[in-house]
Amino acid sequence: MSDSFAGRWLVSEYVFDPDGRFVGVVRQLRSLERLACGRIRVTQVCEPGKSLVGHPMGAFAGKWVFELEAKGAERRYLGPDVVGCGREWSPGALTGEGIWPRFGYSFESFSVLTDPGRQLTGGFFSLAGRSVADIVGVATEDIAGVAMKFDAGLRWPELDLSPAPAPPDRPNAIWRRVGPMTVAESWPNSDERLRLLEISDPAAARSVVISDRRIAGVQGVEVGVIPSSP
Repeated sequence: MSDSFAGRWLVSEYVFDPDGRFVGVVRQLRSLERLACGRIRVTQVCEPGKSLVGHPMGAFAGKWVFELEAKGAERRYLGPDVVGCGREWSPGALTGEGIWPRFGYSFESFSVLTDPGRQLTGGFFSLAGRSVADIVGVATEDIAGVAMKFDAGLRWPELDLSPAPAPPDRPNAIWRRVGPMTVAESWPNSDERLRLLEISDPAAARSVVISDRRIAGVQGVEVGVIPSSP
């Protein structure tokens, strides 16, 4: 796995309902630790905001641990708390999909480094094919290396929710806005699906564009980090 993702991270995950309504924020302490067996142990300690009480993401509270195995660009999430697979499409650009058995939901995820020590992250949670939450998040490296517990002195990264990319110039695409992210999907033919994500991060003067194309079940992803006006 790319060393760029190793270490400890402070994460702010902004939660949106499927209709695009902002619901609240999940704060997360994330640690990626290399094990002697060559695997990586991922530990996430999550604290949903009060506005998420009763929401599906409210159940994300607590500590979650899973191991992953990396072979070349491929990733396998081996449980116990995440089971699935992923791929690093280019240095600092990951996507994944699978299930959180204890949490109870399937997921599709992305993590893209926009600068050393800063990444845009997020994804989509669903249950039996029904969307329950969309996530757009930002993570910054915890240079101080704090313990994996919440403290009032932690400086959480923030993502400006007000700007969003313009609607995609793609005929016949179905699109929606998720805070600072635009999601557009189209089906050029019966065997092909294209999902285009564009996420704005004014604080870093960057935008991320993820093009996820699946043809007859084979996935190909292209990721671009584009300078933008702060």
